[in-house]
Amino acid sequence: MNKRFLDRVLPDPSPPALKAGRRDLRRRNTWLLLHLLQTEGPSSQAELARRSALSPATVSGILQPLVEAQILVEEGKATSGLGRRASILAFNRRTALTVGISIDQEECEVGLVDLSARVIDHASASYPRYTEPHEVVELAACGVSALIERNGLDRGALVGAGVAVPGLIDSKSGLVCVAANLGWRQVQLRALVEQRLGLPVRVEHLGRAKARAEATWGKGKGHRNFVCLELGSGIGAGVMADGRILRGAGAIAGEVGHTPIDSASPRCACGLNGCWEVFCASPAIRRRLAELLDSGAGAGTVLTPDSSLADIGRAYEQGDPVARGVIQATAAHLARGLVGVIWNFDPEIIILTGPVIRDCPGLLEATGPILSGLEAARRFDVPLVAASQGSDAGVVAASSIVSLHHIQELAGAERRAHQPQLAVTG
Repeated sequence: MNKRFLDRVLPDPSPPALKAGRRDLRRRNTWLLLHLLQTEGPSSQAELARRSALSPATVSGILQPLVEAQILVEEGKATSGLGRRASILAFNRRTALTVGISIDQEECEVGLVDLSARVIDHASASYPRYTEPHEVVELAACGVSALIERNGLDRGALVGAGVAVPGLIDSKSGLVCVAANLGWRQVQLRALVEQRLGLPVRVEHLGRAKARAEATWGKGKGHRNFVCLELGSGIGAGVMADGRILRGAGAIAGEVGHTPIDSASPRCACGLNGCWEVFCASPAIRRRLAELLDSGAGAGTVLTPDSSLADIGRAYEQGDPVARGVIQATAAHLARGLVGVIWNFDPEIIILTGPVIRDCPGLLEATGPILSGLEAARRFDVPLVAASQGSDAGVVAASSIVSLHHIQELAGAERRAHQPQLAVTG
């Protein structure tokens, strides 16, 4: 087996344990090949053999039953090489799809995603702040049903649903302990979604889900120490420490947005004063815009108090003076909080994601020079990069909670892969 490959893949979830038995070795080899297809995308058997360091005969012996079970399908032919062109194998989109549900303060995104993180279709729904959990779940479920119908799919093709949500999340039980910006406390979210969708469900902290997705498919690939910072209605983080997601003693690590940076400033939804997210999250940016306009600094601007984050982002790119003031002030506060992140976690890179970065990409551009210009006992010129998935980042991250574990289940059940129902096991 290719040890170099295993050294760089995420051990969370981990590959099956390697024991002495032939069955255990086959199971681990199956996981390795399926994980390669999942993380590297559609490939020929020859390419899989090269990457895994397994013999072509071993690769063929493992994958052929999965093709017969319609878990894998041929997706075209190789475009290069001499002689007969090799078949490209991929996960079957008609028999094994995951549902990704990303929940934020005023918007829920849903998507159908294959086991290689390719988004088949997605939709979103908006709602007022502090909407009840069951109402948000109902909106998400209606969105999933609409996507299934629009794409002519059978519900049996869905292997499970992943739900990513900000706040203090117990991922083992699916309990939302506290999601201050949503107004939720002690919500049995997994049970609610399972009851409505009729699927196995996993729930995870939004920042941790995005960190895992970035490590598997995105900008975090090849890095064992990085922070994925989510900027939306609040600020949360997924921290990758030595190749593992940092969870903490109570599985609530990553709520960096509730780090107080100015106790004399406004109260945060968590109950403390002057938390980092009070200065940098989307409500803070809108408030800063309103304050600048009220101060009479709006001469020559195209912005109004009702302008969206996307409006601010576009105006910033066009040199609008008010937009420039809003973004520069936000960048200064963002850099201040990032100093603490860098001191505490010593990341190789920091990946910025979420609605604020999506709609105001200039914020990343404005923050970098401020951060790298700071001088102390160490330098703070850690690379800041935008997340790789763009507008689909939330649903890809949510679906990854299910798809990464489903690969383990397929590998464990491979010895019965000739039975078609394995393709829809949750």
